[in-house]
Amino acid sequence: MSNTTDNLFNSSLEVALRILVLLNRAESNNFDIDRLVIFDYFILHRNDIDKNQESIHPPLPHRSSEIIIRRKLVQEGLDVLISRGLISTIYHNTGVFYSANRSTSLFVDLLKSTYFSKLTLVVEWVLSKYGNVSTPMLNKIINENIHIWGGEFEYEALVRSTYEQ
Repeated sequence: MSNTTDNLFNSSLEVALRILVLLNRAESNNFDIDRLVIFDYFILHRNDIDKNQESIHPPLPHRSSEIIIRRKLVQEGLDVLISRGLISTIYHNTGVFYSANRSTSLFVDLLKSTYFSKLTLVVEWVLSKYGNVSTPMLNKIINENIHIWGGEFEYEALVRSTYEQ
């Protein structure tokens, strides 16, 4: 019999909870899936972008590949949150964006563990450093540093043509 907690880590549910905290702290900002993927990686591995900061998750070899699989998990997490009315979807001529709504803050206020207290502080740090940075500039940060975080991402980036080599 497998341990049910195995299904919580690196799952769409875990990502959904981080997205809730992120959108709740982002106030009036709306984020598309690209920014959510980047911010989720930065939240988990902020030591990758600032060596003076501690990451929530331990540093694993080749963790840069997480940014590749993170998109699917973020989309699944968004689907859960939308289906429960915990976030709002905004359709705009420039794309699809996600934002907090009244239910977001009501739900997040119920999360009282040490992990969520730390997560909130990290989210606030990421938003203060990168919340107003354009998506192209965030992509540039990734492009300039991904080789430090791990090598697998370069092949996938070339295939997807999202990031430059």
